[in-house]
Amino acid sequence: MSPELLNIIGRSLQAIGWAFLPFLLTPILCLFFPKSKHITNFQIGLSQVIDGANMWVGEVVKWLLPALVISIAFGVIALSIFGQAWTKYDESATYFHATIILLGSAATLLAGQHVRVDIFYSKMNAKAKALVDFVGFYALLIPFAIVLLWNAQSFVGLAWVSMEGSAESDGIRGVFILKTFVSIFALMMLAQGLSIAGKAAVLMAGTTPDNSPDEEEDPFEIEHLESGL
Repeated sequence: MSPELLNIIGRSLQAIGWAFLPFLLTPILCLFFPKSKHITNFQIGLSQVIDGANMWVGEVVKWLLPALVISIAFGVIALSIFGQAWTKYDESATYFHATIILLGSAATLLAGQHVRVDIFYSKMNAKAKALVDFVGFYALLIPFAIVLLWNAQSFVGLAWVSMEGSAESDGIRGVFILKTFVSIFALMMLAQGLSIAGKAAVLMAGTTPDNSPDEEEDPFEIEHLESGL
């Protein structure tokens, strides 16, 4: 890919990123203006869109899990019993593994199945948990995602310029795709964190959507992924 075309694409993506930044403030607006149904309903709708998109990606990516198991098992059997090995086949396990982790992490966070060193969180009430989620998004997740995106620009760009592939001549020519997934991972986690922080802000503000059939029910209850991502 030519550097000129890559530069145009990069600038376009940066413009989209800058346009997205104001949305990171919507959870804060929900807290400062708890009586504004427009802000509340916008945040709820935004969270539903993000959750739906990440859930869909998670449901798709989970089917790579059996492919990962089969590729590893077959590779071990072929090498140990028949003494045969194929570079592309061996590298496919790495591609499956990286794709599952990078593209499935947001769905895992949505389902609450991520690794959590939980000492106090499980014993907190709903609003205290919401406060932890809210503060965690702004204090930890946003800095992490922005630093990752910023530092990924150079190596992702260089990977696309050279269409970087395997170090082996007969390997998979798709390393540039895996490196791109790093940036996508950061964006998906940032979006999912925004969704969680927004729902936490609405809960702390004590507001519910206009179209909620029963205000006593939790309008943000999300069915956990059964895939165990």
